[in-house]
Amino acid sequence: MQWFEFDTPADAAAALAEAVSAALATAIRERGEAVLAVSGGRSPVAFLQRLAQSDLDWARLTVTLVDERLVPEEHADSNAALVREHLLTGAAAAARFLPLAIVPADAAASLAAARAAYRQPDVTVLGMGDDGHTASLFPAAAELAAGLALPSAERLITVTPPAAPHQRLSMTLAALLASGRLFLAIQGPAKRRVFEQARQAVDDALPISHVLHHTEVPLDVYWAS
Repeated sequence: MQWFEFDTPADAAAALAEAVSAALATAIRERGEAVLAVSGGRSPVAFLQRLAQSDLDWARLTVTLVDERLVPEEHADSNAALVREHLLTGAAAAARFLPLAIVPADAAASLAAARAAYRQPDVTVLGMGDDGHTASLFPAAAELAAGLALPSAERLITVTPPAAPHQRLSMTLAALLASGRLFLAIQGPAKRRVFEQARQAVDDALPISHVLHHTEVPLDVYWAS
């Protein structure tokens, strides 16, 4: 694991976009294409906007989501809408986009459709909640054990968060660890404390700890104070 520290979120977003762009360019050069999975929420907006300006062969890139709320794309909480607005603009609009909530009114149908369309990411960009969740692998969720199971052939599962709105679709830990590169972006002293606690030991109460304690895939952590 490599740690990168920045004075401002803007500096972190710019550096993360540069590193992710380089990783994607390498994958495109080696395989002829690349798959990027990104997280939603408001924190990644600056990163997505900077990444959209990268000089990439966007037509050879597929963009998908680490997780998604089971809401229509026009809903304010849709991660797909966030990606379309802030990443898939300008030259980046040439990328192929694979949303997850394909049938948002029907969790089983949406999961089946997302599994059928699934592409394993070369590069995955994660966030982390104040409760230590990453993707939609929430502590105390009924589906957490399935989401953290290793080894596992499951790449996507449905999750009902105990204390957050909307049922979700989420990549599993097995899917995250199958990525060629992992990036984690966090901001502020509160999340720094959660991160440091998660570094101490693997703990289901802090699902991000399962990512931090694996050494099979390179992990770069970008923190802004």
